[in-house]
Amino acid sequence: GASLVTLHGRSREQRYTRVADWEYIDKCAKLARPLPLLGNGDVLSFEDANSAREKSGVAGIMVARGALIKPWIFTEIKEQR
Repeated sequence: GASLVTLHGRSREQRYTRVADWEYIDKCAKLARPLPLLGNGDVLSFEDANSAREKSGVAGIMVARGALIKPWIFTEIKEQR
């Protein structure tokens, strides 16, 4: 069985026309428990990472496009700057 789930807050059809839906990710994280769920979508700064964690019950976040745009985003998240 699965030991972890990842979920993006936007569908393939939406592409970049809408923002990621972190409320939906939160609902899914609650339904997935006790399985950890990692959320993804629109994490482009350490503020976005903090907001995503605060808004949702995810076990963690994933950074994708944000790392392509700004490869140093992981340092920013770690150092909160």
